[in-house]
Amino acid sequence: MMKRVAWLPTLLLLIVTLHTCLSDVESNSTAEALALLNWKASLLSLTNRSVLPSWTVSPGNAQASPCGWFGIHCKGDSVSRINLTSYGVKGTFHAFPFSSLPNLEELDLSINGLFGTIPPQINQLPNLTYLDLSYNQLSGRIPPQIGQLIHLKTLHLVQNLLNGSIPEEIGQLESLEELALQNNYLNGSIPSSLGGWVLKFNFATEKQIPIMENSTQMLKFINLKRVAWLASLLLLVVTLHACLSHAQSNSTAESLALLDWKVNLQSLTNRSVLPSWTISPRNAEASPCSWFGVHCKGDSVYRINLTSYGVKGTLHGFPFSSVPNLEELDLSINGLFGTIPPQINQLSNLTYLDLSYNQLSGKIPPQIGQLIHLRTLHLVQNLLNSSIPEEIGQLKSLEELALQNNYLNGSIPSALVNLANLTNLYMLNNSLSGNIPSEIGNLSSLQELYIDNNQLTGSIPSTFGNLKHLRLLYLSTNSLSGSIPSEFAHMESLNVLALFKNNLSGFIPPSLGNLTDLTILQLYENKLFGPIPEELGNLKLLVFLEVSQNQLNGSIPSSFANLSNLETLFLRDNQLSGPIPQEIGN
Repeated sequence: MMKRVAWLPTLLLLIVTLHTCLSDVESNSTAEALALLNWKASLLSLTNRSVLPSWTVSPGNAQASPCGWFGIHCKGDSVSRINLTSYGVKGTFHAFPFSSLPNLEELDLSINGLFGTIPPQINQLPNLTYLDLSYNQLSGRIPPQIGQLIHLKTLHLVQNLLNGSIPEEIGQLESLEELALQNNYLNGSIPSSLGGWVLKFNFATEKQIPIMENSTQMLKFINLKRVAWLASLLLLVVTLHACLSHAQSNSTAESLALLDWKVNLQSLTNRSVLPSWTISPRNAEASPCSWFGVHCKGDSVYRINLTSYGVKGTLHGFPFSSVPNLEELDLSINGLFGTIPPQINQLSNLTYLDLSYNQLSGKIPPQIGQLIHLRTLHLVQNLLNSSIPEEIGQLKSLEELALQNNYLNGSIPSALVNLANLTNLYMLNNSLSGNIPSEIGNLSSLQELYIDNNQLTGSIPSTFGNLKHLRLLYLSTNSLSGSIPSEFAHMESLNVLALFKNNLSGFIPPSLGNLTDLTILQLYENKLFGPIPEELGNLKLLVFLEVSQNQLNGSIPSSFANLSNLETLFLRDNQLSGPIPQEIGN
């Protein structure tokens, strides 16, 4: 009987201990679930589906387990593996529960939309053997604390935005079999500690392993001469081999970056937003070159044209830094709003930019002046305000500048004189004030100049006479004063001269009769006086002539009989006298 009593305390202790162990398992599992849910709350989706819908716990279940969730694998009741490759999650690592997953052995988050830095707290995953964060948008340095993951066998950080040098601490990863860092922005030298790590392997061959530097693509070698080969070594990938996958990986980075912008867009119509902009979850090397509106040279995006597509959103998620070879960007006639980000200067190869007919507001960023290859800049019909930045004068390749129909104010920058290749300049329908810079007369390539419907004052510069290639000149609906420069006679290519609705005074220069290519002459609603010069009868191509609402006097020139192409003639509200020449009827 005493024997039975003796083992009762032992049995009781066993039951208590077993209960405690089971409770610990349950509570550990619950802690991991709650920690992962906390990270999930910070994530977004790159697709239309919700973020990790299976990652949930019942409100009435105090002992929740993550072991049945998508992408989660457990040993016992503790998470040992997380695999969310290609799932389409977007977010950062800063809420990832490193300290709450002590038994995690494998973490694969490749091919997603992760951004930000890799936190130093990654060293709190002491049992990790496999880590793949490839094909994301992670930036900053590789944390030296990664060297504390002493059980790591595989480390893949391919195709991110990582910079800085490779930390020496990676040499502490004595179990490492695969190291893949290619297609980043890593610089500096290959760590000597990495070489020491390589020499720990037992190679029997006299071969050299090529290593391609990220920043220079200059081939380097680790000399493995006279070192013995270990049979257990499966693979040594210290390959930063941009030479093998450079084009594909660049294309993938551009795809992911453009998809990141797409997530922020909406549609102005009933159709979905850019449905062709998608990648297969199984395709790690995805290309955007077949997407609607995207054009490539080789495997890199050089042109994006979404004009009139009906997208609504901002430019703040646009991947300026991720499309370095972009030459043409046309997003005109859409529903874009907000400001033009200063990061637009990162499109260093841009030659064509059209953001017209949107609802963009704020200032034109001065950084736009750093796009030194730009030939066409169209910002027509937006809500842009403030002054035109002087930095536009740095765009020495510019041929077309169209800023009309905005709320721009201030003076016309004199720096425009630097745009020697400018052929078309449109600044009409703004609130520009001050004088017209005389330097505009030095733009010898200019063919079309529209600065009408502003608040410009002062006289018309006589230097305009230097614009021998100018075909269209619109200075109407301002407050310009003084006389019409006689130097206009030198603009021998002029087809249209519109000076109406100003405060111009003085005589109509007889020298205007030299403009034999003129088809439209509009001088109405000024304060011009004196006779209408006979020389206007030399303008045999003239179709439209209006000099109404001035103070002109004298008779109608008989030379008007030579204007055989004239269709419209307005002379009303002047002080003209005498008969109407019969020849005009012909």
